Amino acid sequence: MSSLHRKLSLFAAATLAASTALAEPPPAPPTTQDLNARLEALQAEITQIKAQQAAQAAKEAESRTTEQLLNDANRHSQLLDAQGVLAGWTSGKFVLQSEDGSFLAHPWLQLQFRNVTTYRQDLKQGGTADDIQNGFEIRRLKFGVDGNLFGNHLTYFTQFAVDRKSGNVQLEQAYAKYQFDDSPFAVRGGQFKNPLDHEQLAASKVFPAIDRTFTNDQFANAEGFVKGVSFIFDPDKSVRSEVAFTDGLRNFNTNFQDYPTNPANWGAAGRVEFKPFGSWRDYEQITAYGVKKNTLVFGAGADYTETGHQSALVHVVDGQLQTKGGISLYAAYLGRYTHNSIAAKGADTYDPTARVQLAWALGKHWEPYGRYEYVHFDSREFAAGTKTNVQIITAGVNYYLYGQSFKVSADLQYLPNGSPVNDDGIGVLASNGHTELVGRLQFQLLL
Repeated sequence: MSSLHRKLSLFAAATLAASTALAEPPPAPPTTQDLNARLEALQAEITQIKAQQAAQAAKEAESRTTEQLLNDANRHSQLLDAQGVLAGWTSGKFVLQSEDGSFLAHPWLQLQFRNVTTYRQDLKQGGTADDIQNGFEIRRLKFGVDGNLFGNHLTYFTQFAVDRKSGNVQLEQAYAKYQFDDSPFAVRGGQFKNPLDHEQLAASKVFPAIDRTFTNDQFANAEGFVKGVSFIFDPDKSVRSEVAFTDGLRNFNTNFQDYPTNPANWGAAGRVEFKPFGSWRDYEQITAYGVKKNTLVFGAGADYTETGHQSALVHVVDGQLQTKGGISLYAAYLGRYTHNSIAAKGADTYDPTARVQLAWALGKHWEPYGRYEYVHFDSREFAAGTKTNVQIITAGVNYYLYGQSFKVSADLQYLPNGSPVNDDGIGVLASNGHTELVGRLQFQLLL
């Protein structure tokens, strides 16, 4: 095919294609409905994009906040680590302390909730009707902090209690004790327990019985808080002792003034203890529950308190045996001699007492116990005809749910001759010569 023929053919083809294209009709313009649909689709797409952008921004903000919190926590952690502060539950108690143990604080709380029923025979309506009293009480709510400062030589102890009748908070103990370096000697100052009687020195939270004895309440002032200074000899061997100079027995939470502004002028007390075998730590509690070593300790103490023209000398000897098998035996003799320097004030008097208590811890939960005490008040201290011999026979049981931290106790006290004085702390009400029964149910919580 010649070149002229090819060119004519291509021209004809192009002309035919152009004619065909011109012959097709143009596309129809979009309707209003089509435009609205496209506009709504575009708006939805824009809304979705905005939502995605907002979610992304929130996620980034959350990430920045989390990072900031982690950085703050890390800085605080580094600060605590730098200062060596430790906190946690150890050996059954919560403590805050420095890493090297030079500073320690142990906060604690004791709660004893009790129901008491007291029955006194023939006490009402001229001796023709019995008297029954029953009710609940917060027998003890105590709290405090103890620990050490600047090492192990300087220790401190604070204890507050809520009054069971008024609800007021009062100070019971607040003292500092310094142990001299490499020596068995220490000095203590503040408000503390009088070094007199073992039962009075033991904490109420580690008693086998629900409460202290009538004897302890009447003659050692229950826990026996005093203000003063004491000197301690404790080589952690078989003998230890303490001597205190105070404002006198029953004279605490008062200022410096003497009698009659305050209950006494001055006092002095001392106690010595001898341990043939065993552990001082186990001896601190009267119960044998949780005792680690067989322990035998004998003790003797005395307190002299001067009040105006009257002075009193309380003296005690006691012994305690505890066994790993759960047996606890405690016995004590206490006497009080009272001297009146002015004859018109009355004659000198003497009050002898005796206590014995036996408890038996059975396994991890049960501990039955029994106790007998005898008190002979000098008849010259009361009106004529007053029955001054008091006998109290007590039987009870403890159930330990979580050791001493949570236990339930129940007991019954029997007073064949009643009591000439009230001691409502243990449930006893004055019932001169009348038979008296006291039933008590209590639970204890320690933190």
